[in-house]
Amino acid sequence: MSAAVVDFAPLHFEDCSARPRCGCKGPGAETWLRSRGYRIPAAPNSALLDGDGVLVARLATSEFLIEAVAAAGGAARVRSSRLQLNERAQPRDVYAVARQDTVMTLSGTGLNALLRQICSVDFAPLLESADDDGGTGNDEGPVLLTSMIGVGVLAWPRRLKSGSAVTVWCEPSYGNYFWNTLLEVGREAGGVSLGE
Repeated sequence: MSAAVVDFAPLHFEDCSARPRCGCKGPGAETWLRSRGYRIPAAPNSALLDGDGVLVARLATSEFLIEAVAAAGGAARVRSSRLQLNERAQPRDVYAVARQDTVMTLSGTGLNALLRQICSVDFAPLLESADDDGGTGNDEGPVLLTSMIGVGVLAWPRRLKSGSAVTVWCEPSYGNYFWNTLLEVGREAGGVSLGE
């Protein structure tokens, strides 16, 4: 009989950089995305997660981040959109935005304490009011452009079945610094588990 391994780390970090994603902007971007079956959040600086596990974040009035955040069928649609955006005959009035971000999802019971150490934004009210990621196709909430440990990031606070989480996108040239610094701060805060 083998002993069960219990993880008591108050933080969990997952590297999500390999998920399919693309970006676009321009006066025709919203119409083009809708024609490809994406659900679009109404307000700038907001995100919507559909039933296929595809996130569409409106970063300004006409700039969008599209990412397959779940293993459901949305990954093929995101890859197809990325290919079409990079073709010579791309849609009129829609411009590709390169998205090669380092992406991490931070969660765990120590999440709010970590965020207070690394960012000046108070995430507590955002995490409390975040929609439950129940896969209903109605999960909409804010995205924030802020700075964490001196790096400009896009942050998406949400509530998972297992508790609160924040997904963070940062410029890939800062990825190694960002990842290693968060690990160091997390270990000092009581421990970090990695993976899924």
